[in-house]
Amino acid sequence: MPITIPDMVSEQGKADAKRHRDKQKEVIKNNLPHIIANENIITGKRNKIIKIPVKSLQIPRFRPGQTGDGVGIGQGEGEPGDVIGGRPGSEHGQDIIETEVELEELIDLMLEDLGLPKLEEKQLKTILLELGYKITGIVKSGPWTFLNSRATVREGLKRFWNFLNSLIQETGLSELNCFDALKKSQGDLGDALAMLRNPDFQVTAERVEPFPVFTKDDLRFEKVDPNISYQSQAVIIAMMDVSGSMYDQKKYLARSMLFWLVTFLQRIYEHVEIRFIIHHTQAKIVDEDTFFKTQESGGTYCYTAYELANGLVEEEYPTSQYNVYVWHFSDGEDFDHDRTMGEIKKLFAKKINMLGYGEIEPSEKYNKNLPDSGLMSAIKSEFSTQQVSTPEITMITLKTDPFLGVVIQTKEQLLPALKEFLRKERWTNG
Repeated sequence: MPITIPDMVSEQGKADAKRHRDKQKEVIKNNLPHIIANENIITGKRNKIIKIPVKSLQIPRFRPGQTGDGVGIGQGEGEPGDVIGGRPGSEHGQDIIETEVELEELIDLMLEDLGLPKLEEKQLKTILLELGYKITGIVKSGPWTFLNSRATVREGLKRFWNFLNSLIQETGLSELNCFDALKKSQGDLGDALAMLRNPDFQVTAERVEPFPVFTKDDLRFEKVDPNISYQSQAVIIAMMDVSGSMYDQKKYLARSMLFWLVTFLQRIYEHVEIRFIIHHTQAKIVDEDTFFKTQESGGTYCYTAYELANGLVEEEYPTSQYNVYVWHFSDGEDFDHDRTMGEIKKLFAKKINMLGYGEIEPSEKYNKNLPDSGLMSAIKSEFSTQQVSTPEITMITLKTDPFLGVVIQTKEQLLPALKEFLRKERWTNG
């Protein structure tokens, strides 16, 4: 005998499941600063299911109390400050369950939380992609293949009436006489005029029947232009310091920021290319997997990374065709500030969309009240900057160039920093 579930019960189950899922989403959104710093997400494969621990939902139930002696809550032996019990308890601890979320769904929640409406994702600078040709109008010259006969005939009829009116005004004869002469001269105005002045000219036409009179100026051709469509295209040049001073915590914070920045731009743009650069005393272009997992050592020359970035923009990604974003994360240690500033100026001269710099300095070593001596300090000295400090992060911008610099000390600052990097006005300029 088949088991059937009444519709009312089925709908109630769906409603309960939806309510439970909404509760889970609420928990996830409230814990985004911790979730996005999860190293398993950053170093794992994209487009995967992410497991996120959340507290289980407690279902209320009644429990029987004590009976007999009348001892209730707040009663019994003991004084304030007494230790209650001296052995590990046997009661269950707080239940934690894992909920599964697709990476795409998590990104959607973050987009919503960051205030970046998806309706505006494609309102960006565009390039032209040739898809063939289309007719866009009528012109006076072109190949015979594109002759527009209708438009040409229309111009010929205009000339016929102009010639006919000219003959009438010149001779003072009737419209029928002038038409007959114009037709017999095959549209030649001079010959028609000579016929009408001849006293032996005999009119044979019975009525005026307009016909087109053509000259070279009356020819009309189809105007043909490339058929184009507009599609967003961007390149992200992600650069990370992997020198010896970038110990594990710094690299972890840098990787986290770059992972989410790359992920967001892949959603915002329809076509996006990503180039990865790591550097210490030298810089090199690597693939994504190498970028997020490389452990290096040695000193730091930041200019080497900016040199590579300039080369990529100049040779492969001209700003006339691409939206160019350059992101660099380092602890600020740099052995040649002057050369680095020179390369940064070259990037600005190329009219890139944005240069984002994140200085990673964990809180136990960073004191924003003391003068800093790293790359951020060099930028402040070289350019006219504006500094803004909030309870969450410290950041600077330039008055004349598209730049955002942030100081990241803890993983809780990743989300506020992401929000600043991804403000709409930063990725829609140009």
